[in-house]
Amino acid sequence: MEMVFLDKYTIFLLYAITYLTHFTSLFFLVFLSIIFIGWLKSRSNYVLLLYTLAFALLSTNIIISFVYLNLYFSSWYSTDVGPYPINLVVTQILPNPWNEPLGTAFDAISICSFFLTWAATTILLYQYRHKLGKIKYFILMSIPAVYYLFPFAEYFGNIFSPFMLESPVVFGVTFTILFSGTRQIGALLFSLAFLATSTLVTNDRVQKSLLLSAIGMTTLFGSIELTSLKYATFPPYGLITTVFMPLGSYLLFIGIFTSATFIAQDAELRRQFYKSAKGQLGLLRSIGVTQMEKELVKKFQSMEKQAISTGKTQESYREEEDVKELVREVMDELNKNRNNKKVKY
Repeated sequence: MEMVFLDKYTIFLLYAITYLTHFTSLFFLVFLSIIFIGWLKSRSNYVLLLYTLAFALLSTNIIISFVYLNLYFSSWYSTDVGPYPINLVVTQILPNPWNEPLGTAFDAISICSFFLTWAATTILLYQYRHKLGKIKYFILMSIPAVYYLFPFAEYFGNIFSPFMLESPVVFGVTFTILFSGTRQIGALLFSLAFLATSTLVTNDRVQKSLLLSAIGMTTLFGSIELTSLKYATFPPYGLITTVFMPLGSYLLFIGIFTSATFIAQDAELRRQFYKSAKGQLGLLRSIGVTQMEKELVKKFQSMEKQAISTGKTQESYREEEDVKELVREVMDELNKNRNNKKVKY
């Protein structure tokens, strides 16, 4: 409304949007990381470990992005942003000694989180090497990783310097067109693990949860940017990218958590997972059984409190027998897993 009627907007609105998007995204990502840590403590799993580290690094990057943008906004020369030329905007911003190290740290953490998630995705999709062949599979998986590294060429010798000096305008336009979607391409690859898994699951609720996880993974990895709002242009380019961060983190959190909950409550689905040798189901099997164990612990604790406060009754004995039956079910499933010598991912 400000831009339409006043031909300007207030810089404090960018402050508000930065606080809202970053803290909301951070809340869901930190909560998801805590859940993964709990699962990891109960059951060692390489894919769980990789995702836990990746989500923790993404949380760190959101904090760095928040501090970075606030430093830029604090050095803005006016409280109002109008339709000024971009070169004037860039020259008027006061330099801050913390911006460069924060930018470097953001890039380093981005690379680490990307390759941790890439490694987890490679493991989950590893069974497709039989259909594609090992060489073709690893080539296809490596293309997004190599493509992702091109914008960070300055850290590896800046191989594009001769082209930049010879024709800076043409090089800048070409480079932007070719390599502005590296995060989005990588995010699309990461979502394939959840999409492929959803096709192997017969339970409708779990399928929908996995699809939500895939959408959330794509949206989150494609929207975490450092420089999208720092120049406070008119209109604020990068705003749409930034406001998708909370949506992506929420969908990823709710998709993974509800998948684990549904699997924990469905014994038949868990049996199907144990009978299947497909790699994508290994992660679901692990988080589903672990979530069930956590729910059993909560039920035991609730029963203990009830026994202390009211004493044991016939009803409490019946509840205890139900819990014991569930525990026996878990042990049977684990024994089947050991007897069949399943591979633990």
